[in-house]
Parts: sequence; C-alpha cells; structure tokens
Amino acid sequence: MVVNRGRSLLIAGLLGVIGWNSALQAASSLTAEQNKLARMEQVQENRLVELEDVENEMLAYEYKLQRAQEALSKARENYQQSLMELKAAEREHKGAPSTDTERALHKARHAHDMAERGVDSRNRRVEIIQSNFAELELRLQESRESVAGGKARLASQQALVDTMVKAMLSEANTKAKAQAKKAEQVKSAPPAVAMSQPNIPEPTLASLAPVEAAPVADEPSAEDASVREIDPELLDYVRGERERLEKLLGELDEGEDGKHTFRNLTLKPSGEDSIEFEFLGQNQYKLIAPVSAGRQTYKINSWRFRRTIPSDDDGERYVFIFDARRLSRPRLVMYPEYVLSYLD
Repeated sequence: MVVNRGRSLLIAGLLGVIGWNSALQAASSLTAEQNKLARMEQVQENRLVELEDVENEMLAYEYKLQRAQEALSKARENYQQSLMELKAAEREHKGAPSTDTERALHKARHAHDMAERGVDSRNRRVEIIQSNFAELELRLQESRESVAGGKARLASQQALVDTMVKAMLSEANTKAKAQAKKAEQVKSAPPAVAMSQPNIPEPTLASLAPVEAAPVADEPSAEDASVREIDPELLDYVRGERERLEKLLGELDEGEDGKHTFRNLTLKPSGEDSIEFEFLGQNQYKLIAPVSAGRQTYKINSWRFRRTIPSDDDGERYVFIFDARRLSRPRLVMYPEYVLSYLD
C-alpha cells in the first residue's frame, strides 16, 4: 500500500504540472481507493485471527478426542473383563449355589452394569467431540477459503492502486514534456515586432474598490461527513465476536468471574502511553482507545500484534478485546467503536 508520505510527495509534484483541479481529483480518487485497500487489509487481518482461533480449537479438540478414545478403549476392556467375571460367577453359583456364590454373583452383575454404563457414557463423549470436531473442520475450510478470497481481492485492489499511481505519474510526465517542448518553441521563435505602449489611465478611487469575493460553495454538513461505508464483512466479524463474548460470559454463574490470569494487563500503542485493560471474566479483557492511521504495532504485556488502521479512522475510538484463554497463542480482537451503532 502506498504510504501517506509518498502520496503527499506525489500530489505536490503533480500540482505544479497538471494543475490543481485535475491533481486534486486524481488525489481524491487515489485516497478513496487506498482507504478501501486499508479496509480490506483490516478485514483480512480479522480473517487471519479467526483462522488462527479455529486452528487452535482444532488442536484442543484433537487432544480431547485422543483422550476420549483412550478412555473409551479402557472402558471397553473393563466391560469385557466384567462380562467374563459375571459369566464365571453365574457358572459357579449354578454349579454349587450358596450365600457366598450368590453374593459374588450380585457383585459381578453390579460391576458389569457399571462397566456397561461407563462404555455408554464414554462413547457418547467421543460422539460429541467428533461432532464438534466435524463442525470445526467445516469452519476451518470456510475460514481458509475466506482468507484465500480476501488475499485475491487484496491483490486486485493493490493492483488498482498501483495502476492509478502509474497513470498519475504518466500524465504528469506527458504534460511536463509538453510544457518543456512549448517553452523550447517559445525560446526559439523570432522576436516579436515592438509595438507602442498603450496609454493607461490613472487609477481612480472607484477602480481601487475591493472586488466582491466569489461565493464559496457550501461546506458539507457534519451529518454528511459522518456517513460511512461499513464493510459487510466487518459487521459480520464484529457481530460474531460480540456473540462469542456474550456466550462465554453467559456461562458464568451469578457473582462469578471465571479465570483471571493477570493482575495488570496493559496496551501500549507505538509511541504512546500504556492503557490498562478492564477484566470482563473468563480471561477476557477490554479497553476502548483512539487509534492512529497506518500500520501499527500494539504491545500487550510481552505480546506484540500488528494491525492496519485506515486513514479515515485516524483518531477514532477502537474496541480492544484480549482473549487470554490460551496463553501460548492469545487473541487480540479490535474494531471501530462506531460499528456498534450499525448492529442495532
């Protein structure tokens, strides 16, 4: 993505060559497409965070499935052993019935019933985990396809921005050559015939009166300036993250907070002061803070996260959610606060 400094230098050079109007129109179009590119990068970063989360969940479920299958295998072995002991107790009681053999038979039947229940419960657990794992595999496939599609759209948008920049430079170069050629022609032309200087009347008071300024076009209203084009994918992402957080916190009993790993958790944007997170529960932490445009690095304790902020979000308040359930690979969710008003 062309950085703002490069764009400013480009515009400054174009103004002297192709004129204010055409240069500003071209710059406005370029800015709009660059903002669109930054939005697409932001959405792609969200997709990558989601993909990483699904991959982490799959790793956790693979471990759960392995443990559940091992437990089921042991339960089946225990069931077979209890069945053999039940049959032996039945034969012994049938061959020489007594209170002792009857007691042993009763005990063997109880052990067999418990072993059978153990197999059933562990089998159900394996089925539930396998079902959840299948859903995760579908989510993983969809997430990977979404990331691949986003990558293609990013490449297309980047190509468009690059093409616009090249077109602006080419137009400036063409006009600069035309101006240089015209100047050369003027320089080589024969000198003009001297003409008598016309009589210029002395200025009068009337002629020195100030000229009325041309009417200035109306400034756009604050309401028009606040209208934003919200990316549908960003809306879906924010909606999904809010639902995830509400579901997670909704699992807590009244008065409980769940696991709380950090006594102090701070966010430090590049070149700015640290900001303290608020604990929500279940190792979820939140803060709201203004952001700066461009490629940013956010340091949270010892972790670092890189995110792209579009230029038209410069100074806007963003919601930061830090998910610390997996300390080996924590998640940082962030989105503009103004998006929340579009969810209602």
